[in-house]
Amino acid sequence: MEEAVELDRGQMLRERIEGMRRDIASALLRIDEITLQINPQIEADYAVKIGCYENELLQAQIAARRSKRRLALVQARINRGETVDALEIENQLDAELAAWEAQLQARVDDYLEKLKKRTHSEAMIGQDAEELKALHRELVKRLHPDLHGNQSDRERQLFDVAQAAFKTGDLDVLRSLEAATRYLAKRDVLAYATEDELAVECELLEIQLEMTKRRLEQLEASAPYNLRDKLRNIDWVCARVDDIRARIAEQNKVKKEYDSRCHALEEGGHAD
Repeated sequence: MEEAVELDRGQMLRERIEGMRRDIASALLRIDEITLQINPQIEADYAVKIGCYENELLQAQIAARRSKRRLALVQARINRGETVDALEIENQLDAELAAWEAQLQARVDDYLEKLKKRTHSEAMIGQDAEELKALHRELVKRLHPDLHGNQSDRERQLFDVAQAAFKTGDLDVLRSLEAATRYLAKRDVLAYATEDELAVECELLEIQLEMTKRRLEQLEASAPYNLRDKLRNIDWVCARVDDIRARIAEQNKVKKEYDSRCHALEEGGHAD
């Protein structure tokens, strides 16, 4: 009778472990889906709908800053009775604003890269999409480091390949990996574990499950994922774009004013 009770408790612990493993795997799958597929799509969507205007705003801000600084340099030379050398001033402005120009170029490069990914990516539909998720789900169960802390370097490399294939939607690679790792699906390191070992495993999995859930919650609450629904709302997008356009117009107006004052100085007038 006592042996039966021990067996029942051992079985209960194993079932609890399997349940927590499933929950962890589900959360990890969602994290991967958001990180590797959904977020890149959101970033590309943001770049197309809003990012282009943000880059234009930064460009307008740099231009206004340049005009303001040009006016100050011209005024300083005139006050000192020096000849205004336009080329010298432009070279100085290039040097002073190099960091800003580099920031703009980096943002433009990032914008173009997102457009390329959006152009070349093809959203999977139907059976292919289902197979992609099913294969990834199985490979996560077999290979994810958070589920298999004592895995070999080879298994970690296989997991990295699986992640890369899932990110690009490469079904052929995922199919190949699934076939190559089927032997891992049969392993059960807890088959001969003692009751104490099972209890310790339960405690560790409880901690792991809580941490994984927290990671998922933070991911869903932060950008770019939290912009997903907003980008689908045409009113929100239009309001955002209108605000940026208004700021661009204001920067252009400021630039024009500084340019006018600078021209007046160079023509022998004043900058008031």
